[in-house]
Order: sequence, then structure tokens, then C-alpha cells
Amino acid sequence: MNSKILVIEGIGAVEYRKSARAKCLRISVHRESGVTVSVPEYMSFDEAEKFVSSRLKWIEKSVNRFRSDKREQTVYNETDGFSSKFRTMNLIREDRKNMQLKISEKHFDIRCPRDIDVESDGIQSIIRRFIEHVWKVEAHEYLPGKLTHWSNVYHFRYKSLTIKNTRSFWGKCGGDNSIVLSLHLMHLPDHLIDYVVLHELCHTVHKNHQKEFWQLLDRCTSGKAKFLAKEMRNYSTKVY
Repeated sequence: MNSKILVIEGIGAVEYRKSARAKCLRISVHRESGVTVSVPEYMSFDEAEKFVSSRLKWIEKSVNRFRSDKREQTVYNETDGFSSKFRTMNLIREDRKNMQLKISEKHFDIRCPRDIDVESDGIQSIIRRFIEHVWKVEAHEYLPGKLTHWSNVYHFRYKSLTIKNTRSFWGKCGGDNSIVLSLHLMHLPDHLIDYVVLHELCHTVHKNHQKEFWQLLDRCTSGKAKFLAKEMRNYSTKVY
């Protein structure tokens, strides 16, 4: 077994992962991924748990810094009926000790320990990480076609497309016309995905947000550029 999950009172789920690259045990606390412990191959999980026990106050303090930011976020469970853009989520309880993601053509299954509290912060962080992986898969299925379509319609030329798990922007166009799109576009409505794609394609012509840029984007969006830009403010890469 390369990983295991333990639930600690006051902290939630803590995921232990064996790592061939880890030279020493490392505890990480992140806003989205929760508490993870990288365990070197030479160290047992029992030894890692003892070390984590000695750092509980620090871990709890770190976790509490992020909890207030999660209040607006969706809580994912067996009954919420969540779907990504192309797949339906099934949360399945089994006699197992770790979490597992399996993606098929129309579904993605999240298999979790039978007795775990799926609404705890730590497990929600793992579920979100799985959902982001599904979005990444779907982004590679969907976004290249969008970029090709709109570049052909309006005769834009771009160098390349890269899809990343970016939280600071929805899209970016480099000086060489290479385009980066965030996988978080996949939780936007289709018309806003089109808007972001067109926004970045317009930057292949105008590298700023001056009058000429907005005029071009307006022509590409049937006069709705400013309206769509305002609508984008209702969405965030960090809250979903």
C-alpha cells in the first residue's frame, strides 16, 4: 500500500503517501489538498504517524487558517448529484483504507473507506483534487477544439496551447502568441468558456486592454464583450 488516510479529531483527514523522492518526512498543509504527509520509502507508516502526533498543534493551527475560505464552497457527498461537464460523479463506499478515482466515458467513481466522514475538510480536499483531475482530462478533450474553432472563424493565429491548474487567471496569451488556459474553465458555462478563449485569441493581435482590443473582442462576441467580462466576476477559480 503506497498511501493511507487517517482522520484526526480537530484536523480531519490526513493522507500519508510513500514517496521514493522524499529524503525525509514532510508535512504539507494546503488550502485545496488539505494535510498530506510525504513518507520516505525507508520509514514505516507507524513511524510517520508518531511524528505527525508530535506536530498536531501546528497542523491544527495551519488548517484553521484556511477553513474560513471554504464556507462558500460546495460540500460533495453521495446525494448532491454532482456532475462535471461530461461525466457524473459516483461516490462509492467500500471496505478499503484509501481513496481512489476511476474515470470512464460517462462517469467518474470516487471510492472511499466505508466508515469515513466524507464531509470532513480533509476528505473534501481529496474529492476536490479528484474533481480537478477530471476537469483536467475534460479540458484536454474540449478546449483544443474550442481554440481551433474560434481561431478558424476569426482567422487568428496562435503558437501553442497549454492547459494548467492555474488559480490566478482563466487564460493568458504570451508575447509569442502561446496560450495558457486554466482547467478551471471546465466549471464555467459554455458561453463563458467561449468568451475566455476569444479574449486570449484577441490578445494575439492586441497585447493590452486598450480600446482597439475591446473593439476586436466586441466584434467577436456580437457586441457583448463588456457584458461577458462582468458576468465572469460571478465565478472564481478558487470557489466551486
